[in-house]
Amino acid sequence: MKKLYTFLVAICCSMSLQAQLPDGSIAPDFTAVDIEGVEHNLYDLLDDGKVVIIDLFATWCPPCWNYHQSHALSDAFEAYGPNGTDELYIFGIEGDAGTNLDCLYGQTGCNDSSLGDWVEGVPYPIINNHNIPPLYNLSYWPTIYVIYPTRILNEMGQAPVATIENWLANKPALTSGLNPELIQFSGYNGGKCSDLWPDAP
Repeated sequence: MKKLYTFLVAICCSMSLQAQLPDGSIAPDFTAVDIEGVEHNLYDLLDDGKVVIIDLFATWCPPCWNYHQSHALSDAFEAYGPNGTDELYIFGIEGDAGTNLDCLYGQTGCNDSSLGDWVEGVPYPIINNHNIPPLYNLSYWPTIYVIYPTRILNEMGQAPVATIENWLANKPALTSGLNPELIQFSGYNGGKCSDLWPDAP
């Protein structure tokens, strides 16, 4: 009950202090080491043309566990990941700073709460890192983003495999010379291309 109350208070506070990254935002880059000791960089995967899904979850979160138990991400990774068509990469990111690594494996050694073994049978990398969710202004658990090679993200929710297949089939094509950092430019930096600015920007 204490965890549920803390969770609800945290949601209310975080939603009032920050807004979750909206669809169409540039995904913040991160480099992180998974629980197997392998280092991953988001932008390296995107630069290789991969679509990346990040599942930001907490071990004590019932909706997170329910989606985990659906095996949608595991099934999608098997079909479209490195051992399938190699167009998709997935990260499970346990992002609650209040739980330790043991919570990913269940209650034994867990310093707080875990709904089960989050690791067994999962083919994609799992990362235990509480520094990643703040990059995405996390407002609630779980938050699941699909990130395209253009670095644009969309929240996909707890989607079944068929929806993930649709995200892959309709991914935006990269444009030669595209600088995704300019997509969200919303100001004037003082530079001019023409002396007729602002009439002829």
